[in-house]
Amino acid sequence: MTDEQDGVVGGHADPAGRFEAYPADPAVPDPELSEDSGRNGAGESGEQAAPEAQEEAPETTRPRTTAGWFAFPFLVIWRFLFPKKPRPFLVELPFLIVFALFLAFLIKTFLVQAFYIPSGSMQNTLAIGDRVLVNRAAVWLGSNPQRGEVVVFQDPGGWLEGSETTPSSNWLTGALSFIGVLPQDNGDLIKRVIGVGGDHVVCCNSQGQLTVNGVALNETYLYPRDSAGSGPNGTFDITVPQGRLWVMGDHRGVSLDSRSHQQLNGGTIPVSAVVGRADLIIWPPSHWGTLPVPNTFKQVGLSALSAPGGIPTAAVIGAFPVTLLRRRLRSRDIRKAKRRAARASDSDESEAAA
Repeated sequence: MTDEQDGVVGGHADPAGRFEAYPADPAVPDPELSEDSGRNGAGESGEQAAPEAQEEAPETTRPRTTAGWFAFPFLVIWRFLFPKKPRPFLVELPFLIVFALFLAFLIKTFLVQAFYIPSGSMQNTLAIGDRVLVNRAAVWLGSNPQRGEVVVFQDPGGWLEGSETTPSSNWLTGALSFIGVLPQDNGDLIKRVIGVGGDHVVCCNSQGQLTVNGVALNETYLYPRDSAGSGPNGTFDITVPQGRLWVMGDHRGVSLDSRSHQQLNGGTIPVSAVVGRADLIIWPPSHWGTLPVPNTFKQVGLSALSAPGGIPTAAVIGAFPVTLLRRRLRSRDIRKAKRRAARASDSDESEAAA
């Protein structure tokens, strides 16, 4: 025998036939109510789902610290480039192109840059039409050009009159070259560094060789049938000022280099005009290779300090500060000893008086 009453979940019949109901226990959930609550999104499960949905929504709060404000633009760019929800390809494509061009500009400005070789002044090391990869990071990091390196530099003034190279007049080519997509041919020059600040460069000795600080160079990199003094203004005697460079082409017979511009600052160029060091030939594939410093520039004694009188002068200059410091320390010790002696004398006189 059963009976359905509000709030009654069961019961039993006593011997007299009366039905005794069990009251509903509030601690025990009703299965039917639980199922209805799950279907209707109510109840405890529905209340717990709301915070989870709120956690998924991104929070956009303003930075509260200086470091936060500094990092905020980078975080915005990062979120823009890598959104949580992927965008359609046609929407992404313009942003990818702009980002790629910006990245190319940064690489070209601070790391490496491709340059086009328009003339034969560096043959056969570099042929007309070669593309070289120039290391610009070395300049940004404060490295100075060294003897034997092949460097790209800006016109220091007057070198490109009647020029070896002509800047591109095509605006599109110029823009892509500026960004770094195309090799640059905007009037920069490329030569080999022969002398740095303080070097005494002479052409030529009795054997017809170029000398740096009295050391003869065996220039195996020269164009075939060229000699050290080939070309205009082949003979010279120059001491390179500090902060400047003496540069020459490997094809001496046609190169308009430092020898041809001695009326302009003695033919030297400022170190600040150097764009970067040419390290690699990247085009055409048949010319792929590196541009190392020739062994002739690694000779012992090539440094300017090895010139006559150089080492003694440097030794005297280097020893002067040390000698001065030692004299000052010795004078200080003498003064301290005198003060100690004076205090000891005063103490003895006091004891004698007592």
